[in-house]
Amino acid sequence: MPLSCYKKIIVASVITCGLSAIVVFYSVLYKSYHQWEYRGNFTEDSSLIFVSVIFRHGDRSPMFNYKTNPHANAFPEGIGELTKKGKQHMYQKGQFFRRMYNGYINNLYLDSEILTKSTQMTRTIMSAQMVLAGMYPPRNYQKWSNLETVWQPIPIYSNSPDYGSLLAERGRCPSFDYFVEKLYLKVLNLTEDENITAPLFAYLSEKCEQPINIKNLNNFYDLLVCQISAGLKLPEWINSNHFQTIESLVMNKEKIKLVIGNLQFQQFIIGPLLREIGKNMELCLTNSNHNSTRKIHLYSGHDITLAAAMGFLGEIIKMPGFGASLHFHLYFDNTIGYSVKVFYFDQWNNEMGKEITIPTCGNPCKIQQFIRLLTDNFPEGQNDCQQVGH
Repeated sequence: MPLSCYKKIIVASVITCGLSAIVVFYSVLYKSYHQWEYRGNFTEDSSLIFVSVIFRHGDRSPMFNYKTNPHANAFPEGIGELTKKGKQHMYQKGQFFRRMYNGYINNLYLDSEILTKSTQMTRTIMSAQMVLAGMYPPRNYQKWSNLETVWQPIPIYSNSPDYGSLLAERGRCPSFDYFVEKLYLKVLNLTEDENITAPLFAYLSEKCEQPINIKNLNNFYDLLVCQISAGLKLPEWINSNHFQTIESLVMNKEKIKLVIGNLQFQQFIIGPLLREIGKNMELCLTNSNHNSTRKIHLYSGHDITLAAAMGFLGEIIKMPGFGASLHFHLYFDNTIGYSVKVFYFDQWNNEMGKEITIPTCGNPCKIQQFIRLLTDNFPEGQNDCQQVGH
């Protein structure tokens, strides 16, 4: 879609919503930095030849509990599992992918067009299943039952080079465990305002009837987020001020940057995955018909996966929401040649993503520069746990 069309869409939205002219000004200013909002169908650009998408799993149950939790039995799925809402949301995410890429990929499932990989967590595998169900409702001969069918079997491979689950799988990669312990000590050494933390931890510990401190605050916050996403009401003793204070401590930008912005952390978590994405793009260059690899690769992963990838792209973000996705597009134009663009959608129901400027890659980002950026930062075998048993 030409850039002029995007401008018309933005202006129309502004008029419809009755926003002031100053919003239009800032929207145009925002675009001038090449981070424009997307709304529509990517496939209207016929130069798109390859897509890789990394997405976070859907809403899950908490990993943490406390003695006085009023919703202790609210998640029958078990610890860290995909919830009913998570299934619904990822099905809708798949429908969104269908709208985004309809025409670029066939509306019939074809194994020659799409490859889906997942980490070996049940929530990521199930999320991939729901996304594919939303993308490929069975049509015509693919309806395998005389009854109404809304699903068809599509393979999901559990050999994803995504290592976003390493934080929850201690012992799987000893070198990563050692590195994280040192990094964790640096995070703990970042000073907090004791005038805020001391009374907060005392208050939370009293209400929870168990210790809540800086070491388990992340898990406590995650519990609250899971409960909110499930539509549960938080206890009356957690008001909006408490929640905002907890969130500000957990989502401290300095702490996040120390971890997510750390190149060695990125090498462990997303190095193999980004190398694979780059290699698949290179395969497209070796075939003039651009059919040497499948047209779209999906990777079902974790929040830390997307956050680390965004960190590598120079964007230090709060943890991505459930169903967030990061899209790597390869284009071919007779004038420009091969170029890469990246788009980010911060949660399952965000259909107005933004383009992410790839650092030190120029605009447009030529494929050769993109590959060099990957190989320079993620050399083969460095901080790689691929040989570690699953």
